[in-house]
Amino acid sequence: MYKNIKNGMQSFLKISSLFIAASLLHSCKKETRGVDFSADLINTDNLIKEVINEIHNNYADNIVRERLEIGAINGMLTVLDEHSIYINKDEFNIYNQSARGSFWGIGIEIKQVKDGIEISSVIDETPAAKGGIKPLDVITHINGKDVSDVTLKALVSNLNSDFASKINLSILRNKSERLEISLKKSPIQIKSVKLSFIDDIAIIKISHFNENTLLSVSQAIRKVNKKKSLGVVIDLRNNPGGILEQAIGISDLFLVNKKITELKSKNIQESRSVFSDDFDLLNGIPMAILINSNTASGAELMASALGENKRAVLIGEKTHGKGSLQTMIPIPGRGAIKLTTAYFISPLGNMINQKGVAPDIEIEKNQTNDSATLQNADSVILRAMDLLHGIFALNETENKK
Repeated sequence: MYKNIKNGMQSFLKISSLFIAASLLHSCKKETRGVDFSADLINTDNLIKEVINEIHNNYADNIVRERLEIGAINGMLTVLDEHSIYINKDEFNIYNQSARGSFWGIGIEIKQVKDGIEISSVIDETPAAKGGIKPLDVITHINGKDVSDVTLKALVSNLNSDFASKINLSILRNKSERLEISLKKSPIQIKSVKLSFIDDIAIIKISHFNENTLLSVSQAIRKVNKKKSLGVVIDLRNNPGGILEQAIGISDLFLVNKKITELKSKNIQESRSVFSDDFDLLNGIPMAILINSNTASGAELMASALGENKRAVLIGEKTHGKGSLQTMIPIPGRGAIKLTTAYFISPLGNMINQKGVAPDIEIEKNQTNDSATLQNADSVILRAMDLLHGIFALNETENKK
């Protein structure tokens, strides 16, 4: 099914279209006396229009009608799940730039938590990475302003724009250490794939999935094969996901006639089972995949596909548990709705959403090894290297029998 992806190394971002028809809203105030408000008699199709009209006509202060409409949309999406949101036109442009592999900002992925804004991941070689920002750091203030009451969308728009290029962040680390970090925004050219070698083992770090990731991984594999590495470590730690088709296409590179995933949706066109083709670019070279609690979405799909098909050993921590697909639905002339439209089911039929993917070998804490001979490889990578050497030696022994 994904043979064309391997050959052409092309991907797409599925974007549906949504049209919202405008309707006339009456402005007269209704008499409440003697009205039956039982649930059976309330016309829910007109309820939002009725409430907006009442606010527009009777609220003490003037308020722009569009703010009420957007508030109503946000309220409906909030009821669904934490990943379904409305984004305005500027935020939608930022999203599209990010999917293409470039945007303006400091190079972080964020989510809202009780204490402020938590950093989910930090993109290598960006202002945030160079400034010492780390995953799980919590931003409490931006330019001295408390962010606890600021919406996540507003913060994303602020951080990923060229307005006010210098930015001061107040950081809470490990719930006790407080830091002040000053950064300068810059154009972020995202390199989602980084290849390195430690002795005879290749390390492929995939930070997220954008439009160029599949091609970059394929190019890295060519170098791995040319170098005749004995094993490959794919590092998916702190990978928040990204474009679904990229994660599926990369999984397909290593599997031979195996089920990659199943997409479960009430939309019959969205529901499908996805299988790999009949070619493994690494030709069976032993693989290990590194995961942690910040491995999410498409990265979890990839980990489950290679792990449950016994193509790779999963090492690290249980993943985040965001096994769902969000589809961007543009609203003409406005922004877009980011809506959860499907869930990922693993090859063995396991639900990933809210459950995550468990490692084969659990290592709870990532500690750094400062050995220069091992290029500062951390303990999880070292564990993976030892495992791959063992698997390679075992395979060699079996082949000689």
